[in-house]
Amino acid sequence: MKRVLLVGNPNCGKTTLFNALTASRQNVGNWPGVTIEKKAGWYSRSGKTIEIIDLPGVYSLGLPDQISAKDAQITAQILAGDDIDLIINLVDACHLERHLYLTSQLLELGKPVVVALNMMDLASQAGVQIDAQALSQQLNCPVVTLQAHRQIGLEHLDQHIRAKQAALPTVLAINTYLPRKVLQYLQTVQHEMSNYYPECGANTLYYAYRWMEQSSPDASFAPSIEDLDVIMADARYQMVHSWVMNVLSKCNDSKEQFTAKLDRILLHRYWGLPLFFALMYGVFFLAIGVGGAVQSGFDIISQAVFMQAPAWIMTQWHAPSWLIQLSAFGVGQACHTLATFIPVLATMYFLLAFLEASGYMARVAFIMDRAMRSLGLPGQAFVPMIIGFGCNVPAILAARTLQTERERFLTVLMNPYMSCSARLAIYAVFVAAFFPHKGYQIIFSLYLLGIGMAVLTGYLARRTFLSGQSSPLILELPTYHCPTLLRLSKEAGLRLRYFLVRAGKVILPLCLVLSFLSIDLTSRYSALFSYIGQWIMPIFSPMGIHADNWPAVISLMTGMLAKEVVIGTLDNLYSQMANVSHGLQAVMPIDFWQICQQAVLSIYDHLQTLFGWSAQQTDGAAIGTLPEQLRQHFGSSMAAYAYLLFILLYIPCVSTMAAIRQEATRRLMWFSIVWSMGLAYGAAVFFYQIATWVSPMQPEIMYRIGGCLVLALVLWTGIHLLKQGGQRALGNS
Repeated sequence: MKRVLLVGNPNCGKTTLFNALTASRQNVGNWPGVTIEKKAGWYSRSGKTIEIIDLPGVYSLGLPDQISAKDAQITAQILAGDDIDLIINLVDACHLERHLYLTSQLLELGKPVVVALNMMDLASQAGVQIDAQALSQQLNCPVVTLQAHRQIGLEHLDQHIRAKQAALPTVLAINTYLPRKVLQYLQTVQHEMSNYYPECGANTLYYAYRWMEQSSPDASFAPSIEDLDVIMADARYQMVHSWVMNVLSKCNDSKEQFTAKLDRILLHRYWGLPLFFALMYGVFFLAIGVGGAVQSGFDIISQAVFMQAPAWIMTQWHAPSWLIQLSAFGVGQACHTLATFIPVLATMYFLLAFLEASGYMARVAFIMDRAMRSLGLPGQAFVPMIIGFGCNVPAILAARTLQTERERFLTVLMNPYMSCSARLAIYAVFVAAFFPHKGYQIIFSLYLLGIGMAVLTGYLARRTFLSGQSSPLILELPTYHCPTLLRLSKEAGLRLRYFLVRAGKVILPLCLVLSFLSIDLTSRYSALFSYIGQWIMPIFSPMGIHADNWPAVISLMTGMLAKEVVIGTLDNLYSQMANVSHGLQAVMPIDFWQICQQAVLSIYDHLQTLFGWSAQQTDGAAIGTLPEQLRQHFGSSMAAYAYLLFILLYIPCVSTMAAIRQEATRRLMWFSIVWSMGLAYGAAVFFYQIATWVSPMQPEIMYRIGGCLVLALVLWTGIHLLKQGGQRALGNS
C-alpha cells in the first residue's frame, strides 16, 4: 500500500483535500491547531489502495528534539521516517512566496514531492497568475493546480499519486545565497551530523540545514556564527523570491484591497474588540431568538412522535406498563430531549461556520492578543478557547500547538470555562422557562462570564505558579470570502450529528436507568436518587435549591459525566415527581395534523414576540412541560441564573478532565477540579444571596450587578487559593 503525506502551512486547505480524497470527515477551520494528531484515510483507484496522512500544519521544519510545539514535533518525526512514498506539499496560491519557504525545506529531504497549488480560484480573483509549468522547472518536481473545496484538479493530482515511481527532486541551490564563512561552517556541521543524529544516514545535508536554522545552535566542534539562523532564513527567502519572480504575475489586487479595507475596521486597535463582542451578540440573538422559536415547535412534535404516539400504540397492543414506561418514557424521552437541542445548536453551528469559513474567526486571536497580553497571557491561548465553544476536549488538545509548557498549562486551565455546545443546550431550556423575551442576553452574559473567568484564572496562575514571558503571536490571516450555503450546511450538519451521537450515547442509557428505577415506585422518597439528592441538597440550598428540588442536585452529579445529560435527568426526575399518569396519556389518540398546526402556531407566536410584530407576550410555557416544572421547582429566575452559573463554572465532564490529565499532569487535573468546583459554588452562592438581597430592583440591573460582584469574589478567593495550593499542581504525575 502506497503511503502519501499531506504537508503544508496552517489554513492552506490540507484537511479539505484530505476529505476530498478519502471522503473522511474532519473539522475544517481557519486557525492553527485544527489538525492536531496524525489523521489517516484510504481510497482505492484502479485496484490500488492509497493511504493518505494529514499532518499538522507547520510553517517550517526543524529537528524533532529541538521543537517545543507538539504538533510540529509530530510532523518532523513522521517526515524523518523512511516509510514515505510521496509527499504532497499543499501551497496557498494566494500567498505563494510565504508557503514556498516550507517547500524548499521539504525538497531537501531527498524524498518524492508533488507541489499542489491550492485556492487557484481565489488567487485568480485577486489578480494573481501563476505559471505552474515554470514553477515545476524551478523546483525540479511536479506542480499541479487545485481548487480543493470544489474538488477541481484532483484527477491530475491522482495521476501523480498513483505513479509507479516518483522522481526525486534535485538538490536546491541555496548554497549560492550563503556567505563563504557559512558554507565552510556548513561543511563542518554536515560532517558532524552523523555523530549527533545517527538516524540521518546519508542525508546529512538536511540535518545540517535544520541544525543551523536553530535560533542558538550549541556545538563544541566549531565556533558559532552570530545570527546564523537569520543568515540561513535570509538566504532561503532570497532563493524563494527568485522562484516567485519567474513564475508569478499580478494583474490587480482588488481582493487584497477589500481584505485590507475590512481589516482596518475589524482589526482596529480600539474598535476591533467591541465589534467582536457585537458580532457574537448577534450570533446569540439569532441562535437563541430564532432557534429558540423553532425549538418550541420541535418540542411539540418530538413529544408526540417519540413519547405520546409509542405509548398509545403499545397501549393498544396491551403491552405491560413497565414496557411502556421503558420504551415510551425511557427511550422516547431521551429522543425527545435530543430533538429539542437541534434548532438552537444547528443555528449556532451554522453561524459559527460562516464566521470561520469567511476568514473572520482566524482574526479573533489577533484581536484578543492585545487584551490578553495586557494581563500577561499569551494571545495564542485564545485560539483553543475559540474551539472550546464547540467542545472543551479538542480545545484542550489544541493547546499542544503552543510553544512552551507554561503556555500549554495556562491554556489547559483556562479552557474548561468556555461554554461548550452541551452547556448551550442547557442554557436554551432554562432561558425558555425563565427569560422568554431576553434569553439571548442572558446566554450572552454567561458566555462573557465564562471568558472572564478563563482569563482571570489564567491571570492568577500567571501571577503565582505559572509566571514567565509569553511568546509573540504569529498568525496567517486568510483573505475574506463568502462561503457557499452548501458548505455551511454540511459543516453545521456534521457538527450537529457529532453532538447528537455523542449526547445520545449518554442520555439514552441514563433515561433508561431512571425509568427502570421508577417502576412500581409510588413515592419519590422511596427512590434511590431522591435519598441521595435530599441528603446532598442542603449544601446547595444557599444557591437557591430547595428541598423539593433535589433533581437539580442529581442533575449536577450526572452532569459531571457529560453536560448533555443534565436536561434529560431533570426532565425524567420531574416527570416521576409529578406522578404523571402515563397510562391515561397512552390511551389518548394522537392527531398529528393538529399537533403540526400547534407547532407552527407556536413558532409563529414566538417569532412575533421576538421581532416585536405583535404585542402578545408569551409566558414561556409553550415549549412543553419541562419549563413549567423548572419554574415550579426553582421558584425564581434568580435561583435559575445561579444554577446556570454553577453549570458554567464547575467541571465540564470527565472527558475534559481526562484531556487535562493527558496534556498536563495528574496534579494539575485535580487542581483544576478543586478550583472549578470552588469557583462555581462560590459564584453561584454569592450571586443568589446578593440577588435576593436586592430583589426589589429590576432583574436586568440585578444580573449586571451580580455579575460584577461575582468577578470581585473570584478575584479575592482566587489569589488566596492559587497562592496556597497552586505551586503543588505543577508536580509530576
